[in-house]
Amino acid sequence: MLKEDHKRAKKAFRDFSKLQEEGDEAGCQALAEQTCKELQLHMRLEEEVFYPAARGGLDEEDLIEEAEVEHGSAKTLIEQLSSLSPEDAKFSATFTVLGEYIKHHVKEEEGEMFEQLGRSKVDWDSLLEEMLARRMELEGELGLDAAEEEGETEEQAAARMAASSDEAKSRPSQGKGVR
Repeated sequence: MLKEDHKRAKKAFRDFSKLQEEGDEAGCQALAEQTCKELQLHMRLEEEVFYPAARGGLDEEDLIEEAEVEHGSAKTLIEQLSSLSPEDAKFSATFTVLGEYIKHHVKEEEGEMFEQLGRSKVDWDSLLEEMLARRMELEGELGLDAAEEEGETEEQAAARMAASSDEAKSRPSQGKGVR
Protein backbone atom coordinates (compact mmCIF):
# COMPACT_ATOMS: atom_id res chain seq x y z
CA MET A 1 0.00 0.00 0.00
CA LEU A 2 2.72 2.50 0.93
CA LYS A 3 4.84 1.63 -2.10
CA GLU A 4 1.80 2.21 -4.32
CA ASP A 5 1.46 5.68 -2.76
CA HIS A 6 5.15 6.29 -3.40
CA LYS A 7 4.83 5.31 -7.08
CA ARG A 8 1.80 7.55 -7.50
CA ALA A 9 3.62 10.51 -5.93
CA LYS A 10 6.73 10.06 -8.07
CA LYS A 11 4.55 9.88 -11.20
CA ALA A 12 2.72 13.06 -10.16
CA PHE A 13 5.99 14.98 -9.93
CA ARG A 14 7.03 13.72 -13.38
CA ASP A 15 3.62 14.66 -14.80
CA PHE A 16 3.93 18.13 -13.24
CA SER A 17 7.18 18.71 -15.13
CA LYS A 18 5.48 17.77 -18.40
CA LEU A 19 2.52 20.06 -17.72
CA GLN A 20 4.91 22.85 -16.80
CA GLU A 21 6.80 22.43 -20.11
CA GLU A 22 3.46 22.63 -21.94
CA GLY A 23 2.57 25.84 -20.07
CA ASP A 24 -0.57 24.29 -18.57
CA GLU A 25 -0.91 26.38 -15.39
CA ALA A 26 -4.41 25.09 -14.60
CA GLY A 27 -3.23 21.49 -14.98
CA CYS A 28 -0.19 22.20 -12.80
CA GLN A 29 -2.36 23.71 -10.09
CA ALA A 30 -4.88 20.85 -10.14
CA LEU A 31 -2.13 18.23 -10.06
CA ALA A 32 -0.27 20.02 -7.26
CA GLU A 33 -3.43 20.32 -5.16
CA GLN A 34 -4.33 16.65 -5.63
CA THR A 35 -0.77 15.50 -4.96
CA CYS A 36 -0.53 17.59 -1.79
CA LYS A 37 -3.77 16.11 -0.46
CA GLU A 38 -2.52 12.60 -1.21
CA LEU A 39 0.81 13.35 0.47
CA GLN A 40 -0.99 14.68 3.54
CA LEU A 41 -3.03 11.49 3.72
CA HIS A 42 0.07 9.33 3.27
CA MET A 43 2.07 11.18 5.93
CA ARG A 44 -0.74 11.02 8.46
CA LEU A 45 -1.22 7.32 7.77
CA GLU A 46 2.47 6.68 8.37
CA GLU A 47 2.68 8.90 11.46
CA GLU A 48 -0.53 7.67 13.10
CA VAL A 49 -0.44 3.96 12.24
CA PHE A 50 2.64 2.69 10.41
CA TYR A 51 5.50 4.33 12.32
CA PRO A 52 4.19 3.42 15.80
CA ALA A 53 3.82 -0.20 14.70
CA ALA A 54 7.20 -0.24 12.96
CA ARG A 55 9.17 1.41 15.75
CA GLY A 56 9.87 -1.83 17.60
CA GLY A 57 10.72 -3.80 14.46
CA LEU A 58 13.64 -1.68 13.31
CA ASP A 59 17.32 -2.17 14.02
CA GLU A 60 17.79 1.58 13.55
CA GLU A 61 14.91 3.41 15.24
CA ASP A 62 16.41 6.74 14.18
CA LEU A 63 15.03 6.00 10.70
CA ILE A 64 11.57 6.85 12.00
CA GLU A 65 12.83 10.04 13.63
CA GLU A 66 14.43 11.07 10.33
CA ALA A 67 11.26 10.21 8.41
CA GLU A 68 9.19 12.36 10.76
CA VAL A 69 11.58 15.30 10.26
CA GLU A 70 11.27 14.80 6.49
CA HIS A 71 7.48 14.86 6.89
CA GLY A 72 7.81 18.18 8.73
CA SER A 73 9.74 19.67 5.82
CA ALA A 74 7.18 18.36 3.33
CA LYS A 75 4.31 19.80 5.38
CA THR A 76 6.00 23.21 5.40
CA LEU A 77 6.36 23.14 1.61
CA ILE A 78 2.74 22.02 1.19
CA GLU A 79 1.62 24.91 3.38
CA GLN A 80 3.68 27.34 1.29
CA LEU A 81 2.16 25.93 -1.91
CA SER A 82 -1.36 26.51 -0.59
CA SER A 83 -0.71 30.26 -0.53
CA LEU A 84 0.81 30.42 -4.03
CA SER A 85 -0.84 30.52 -7.42
CA PRO A 86 0.60 28.85 -10.53
CA GLU A 87 1.52 32.29 -11.87
CA ASP A 88 3.80 32.86 -8.90
CA ALA A 89 7.45 32.17 -9.80
CA LYS A 90 7.90 30.22 -6.57
CA PHE A 91 4.99 27.85 -7.24
CA SER A 92 6.84 25.51 -9.60
CA ALA A 93 10.06 25.80 -7.64
CA THR A 94 8.31 24.91 -4.38
CA PHE A 95 6.52 21.92 -5.92
CA THR A 96 9.77 20.75 -7.53
CA VAL A 97 11.64 20.94 -4.21
CA LEU A 98 8.77 19.07 -2.54
CA GLY A 99 9.24 16.35 -5.18
CA GLU A 100 12.95 16.14 -4.43
CA TYR A 101 12.25 15.79 -0.70
CA ILE A 102 9.65 13.10 -1.37
CA LYS A 103 12.00 11.15 -3.67
CA HIS A 104 14.68 11.21 -0.97
CA HIS A 105 12.16 10.15 1.68
CA VAL A 106 10.90 7.27 -0.49
CA LYS A 107 14.43 6.08 -1.22
CA GLU A 108 15.30 5.87 2.48
CA GLU A 109 11.97 4.38 3.49
CA GLU A 110 11.95 1.68 0.84
CA GLY A 111 15.70 1.06 0.85
CA GLU A 112 16.33 0.95 4.57
CA MET A 113 13.18 0.97 6.68
CA PHE A 114 11.14 -1.53 4.66
CA GLU A 115 14.13 -3.84 4.32
CA GLN A 116 14.62 -3.97 8.09
CA LEU A 117 10.91 -4.38 8.73
CA GLY A 118 10.77 -7.32 6.34
CA ARG A 119 12.78 -9.26 8.92
CA SER A 120 10.69 -8.14 11.90
CA LYS A 121 7.83 -9.80 13.72
CA VAL A 122 5.28 -7.05 13.04
CA ASP A 123 1.69 -8.34 12.80
CA TRP A 124 1.28 -7.34 9.15
CA ASP A 125 -2.31 -8.52 8.78
CA SER A 126 -3.70 -6.43 11.63
CA LEU A 127 -1.50 -3.49 10.65
CA LEU A 128 -2.87 -3.61 7.10
CA GLU A 129 -6.46 -3.72 8.38
CA GLU A 130 -5.83 -0.75 10.65
CA MET A 131 -4.15 1.20 7.86
CA LEU A 132 -6.98 0.51 5.39
CA ALA A 133 -9.59 1.64 7.90
CA ARG A 134 -7.65 4.81 8.73
CA ARG A 135 -7.03 5.49 5.02
CA MET A 136 -10.77 5.46 4.34
CA GLU A 137 -11.36 7.90 7.22
CA LEU A 138 -8.60 10.23 6.00
CA GLU A 139 -9.83 10.10 2.40
CA GLY A 140 -13.18 11.44 3.55
CA GLU A 141 -11.60 14.01 5.83
CA LEU A 142 -9.25 15.33 3.13
CA GLY A 143 -11.79 15.20 0.31
CA LEU A 144 -10.07 12.29 -1.41
CA ASP A 145 -13.05 9.99 -1.60
CA ALA A 146 -11.80 7.02 -3.63
CA ALA A 147 -15.31 6.35 -4.91
CA GLU A 148 -15.67 9.84 -6.36
CA GLU A 149 -12.20 9.83 -7.93
CA GLU A 150 -12.64 6.54 -9.73
CA GLY A 151 -16.32 6.81 -10.59
CA GLU A 152 -17.17 4.06 -8.12
CA THR A 153 -20.02 3.92 -5.67
CA GLU A 154 -19.07 3.90 -1.99
CA GLU A 155 -19.97 0.21 -1.87
CA GLN A 156 -17.68 -0.55 -4.82
CA ALA A 157 -14.81 1.37 -3.21
CA ALA A 158 -15.32 -0.48 0.08
CA ALA A 159 -15.40 -3.80 -1.76
CA ARG A 160 -12.19 -2.92 -3.62
CA MET A 161 -10.46 -1.97 -0.36
CA ALA A 162 -11.65 -5.20 1.28
CA ALA A 163 -10.46 -7.24 -1.71
CA SER A 164 -7.01 -5.62 -1.57
CA SER A 165 -6.90 -6.42 2.15
CA ASP A 166 -7.87 -10.06 1.51
CA GLU A 167 -5.32 -10.31 -1.31
CA ALA A 168 -2.56 -8.90 0.87
CA LYS A 169 -3.42 -11.30 3.69
CA SER A 170 -3.22 -14.29 1.37
CA ARG A 171 0.29 -13.45 0.17
CA PRO A 172 2.96 -15.76 1.53
CA SER A 173 5.50 -12.96 2.08
CA GLN A 174 4.79 -10.97 5.22
CA GLY A 175 4.02 -7.32 5.00
CA LYS A 176 3.72 -6.97 1.23
CA GLY A 177 0.28 -5.38 1.52
CA VAL A 178 1.43 -2.66 3.89
CA ARG A 179 4.70 -1.84 2.23
